[in-house]
Amino acid sequence: MLKLRIALCLALVVGTLTLTNGILYGARLTTIIYRVLISLIVFGIAGYFLGFVGEKFFKELLLKYTPQEQHIDVVSQQEQIEDLPSENAFSPFTSENFEQISRPK
Repeated sequence: MLKLRIALCLALVVGTLTLTNGILYGARLTTIIYRVLISLIVFGIAGYFLGFVGEKFFKELLLKYTPQEQHIDVVSQQEQIEDLPSENAFSPFTSENFEQISRPK
């Protein structure tokens, strides 16, 4: 996915610069379209290979900062929570503990 992001960003930046340059120097519309398409294709491919090389080169660094999967035992934690005495434990609304609150008029 990193390769595609690098390729897309590089292609869009170069394509935008090519479009701006063509408009500023008064090139014909077909020439501008042709140059923009060629630059998008060439720099998209170049960005993909640049991302491929960068990903191989910085793979260890990327793995270091990527969040790792954590295994959480929910059942054990629930048992520990139930063992603790709690004064303000959550209890759902029932007909016995629900009082209707009315707004003053």
